[in-house]
Amino acid sequence: MKMGKRYKSLYFPALTIVATVITLLVIIAVSTYRNLSRERGRLEDSLLQQGMVIIRAMEAAVRATYPLTLPEPSYLRRIMEEVSREPGVFRIHIFDAGGDILASSLAGKEKEKVKDAGALSLLIKEKGFVTRYREISDREQTFEIIKSFYPLSYRDPLALGWGAKSRVEPPEELLSEWAKDKMISLSLRLGTFEKAREEDIHHAILMGAILVILGTGTLYFIFIVQNYYLVDRTLAEMRTYTENVVESMADGLISLDNEGKVVTLNRRAGEILGVPEEELKGKEVGEVLGQNIRGLLISEKGRTIIRDKELEVPDQSGRLIPLSLSVAPLLDERNQEMGRVVLIRDLREIRDLREKVRRSAHLASLGRLAAGVAHEIRNPLSSIRGFAQYFLHRLKGKEEEQGYASIMVKEVDRLNRVITELLDFARPKEPQKEPYALEEILEHSLKLLEPELAKKNVEIEKEYEPGLPLALVDRDQLSQAFLNILLNSMESMNGEGRIRLNVKKRNDPPSVEVAISDTGRGISPEDLRKIFEPFFSTKRKGTGLGLSIVHQIVEGHSGDIVVESREREGTTFFITLPVSG
Repeated sequence: MKMGKRYKSLYFPALTIVATVITLLVIIAVSTYRNLSRERGRLEDSLLQQGMVIIRAMEAAVRATYPLTLPEPSYLRRIMEEVSREPGVFRIHIFDAGGDILASSLAGKEKEKVKDAGALSLLIKEKGFVTRYREISDREQTFEIIKSFYPLSYRDPLALGWGAKSRVEPPEELLSEWAKDKMISLSLRLGTFEKAREEDIHHAILMGAILVILGTGTLYFIFIVQNYYLVDRTLAEMRTYTENVVESMADGLISLDNEGKVVTLNRRAGEILGVPEEELKGKEVGEVLGQNIRGLLISEKGRTIIRDKELEVPDQSGRLIPLSLSVAPLLDERNQEMGRVVLIRDLREIRDLREKVRRSAHLASLGRLAAGVAHEIRNPLSSIRGFAQYFLHRLKGKEEEQGYASIMVKEVDRLNRVITELLDFARPKEPQKEPYALEEILEHSLKLLEPELAKKNVEIEKEYEPGLPLALVDRDQLSQAFLNILLNSMESMNGEGRIRLNVKKRNDPPSVEVAISDTGRGISPEDLRKIFEPFFSTKRKGTGLGLSIVHQIVEGHSGDIVVESREREGTTFFITLPVSG
């Protein structure tokens, strides 16, 4: 919707330009028409003045010959021929009211008649003179002035008004009688005016053409800019969309050039590798993903596509990260290879899930076996303990025999505890969850171990984040889990050490994390993978069920437990539990 509005807004300048060009064309056309009309009026006035002067000159020439004789056609013709030599004069006629031509500047015209002489006579009587345009050829016009031919003494007719009669002197009565119905027609050429008018029209057309060209060029420029803007906007939106898609991918994406150097990578790739994106750009792929991957990419030449190749890549701390690797060639617009695209998927969570499934299946079968064995052992074990106690009382005074009986009772009790733990592990209780503060459960577990902690000189450090939410847990089961971890931490330290408790809030997902760290001897990488397996223990007297039960309790609370350890440096248990509500 926004894009449509932007697209429409771009046409506003174009419409404005079109409207402006049309308006200017109209203004030029109107202005040219008015100029031509004004020029025509000025020309008519000028031609009228010029024509009147010529006519008055002819009237004066005729008056100069009188009273010797009346004007003869031959005399009038000579005068007309002399006047017609002027470039602007085309033709002169003198004719009467009947239309008969007395004399003409053009030979042979005396035989013709003026068809509208009667109408012209009436108009001259009314207005004093008549002007009109006559066509003499396809390309030429003349301006014709028709008035009474009055070769007598009179005052200026412009002052009297055309058609006004002047007083006739008595000697001129004969000439007056001759001139009573005579009219003169003077035709002047319009070549100069026509040329000027054509130049004005050509100038107007030229200006209009220039204006149209400028408007068209402006419109073309606007459309080019508009198309460039739309293409640029589309590319920017597509680039932003593509970047958002790449950044939102659940897998890591790395692009390499032909030299195997990192060009771009998304945020997820940096998170998987545990290195900021800026530090990885420009590095050789072997430095980022290990030399194994470099060897794989070099061996797979051409446009071979690698799909879901599982590898282990070391992170900055040296730990191996299980990855699924897919590689495809990166092609340009000419279908030439310009690099490669590497898609990496973190398999740690998948492997953890696989391990959990395997462990759950293993524990389920082991639990069923343990429950059956424990049930079968427990009854005869009670009988053995009863007989051992009987012999302990019966052999009073015999220290050696009593010692053997006492050892039997203790070993039976130890075996009974193992069986009890085994049954608890095989048939776990459903947790009765209620909102509790985890720091309070931790404090309760510490209080139970306070004497032993003091006896072994173990120092406790606490760091509880303020405002922690409540967790939905079974208080007794979780207290047992904390006790088992704390006991393991105490036993891993020889005489003295430090246990650090850290409780903090996590937001994704909403949960509380408890970290229990010790400064004990640590766990080897080989043993670290097996610590939650039942009956696995590095202690001579351990049953190997304590941490298995902890793992079972945490899983029963929909939580997660992770162990990090380094030999001779210590161990840290991270327990994450969902918050209440």
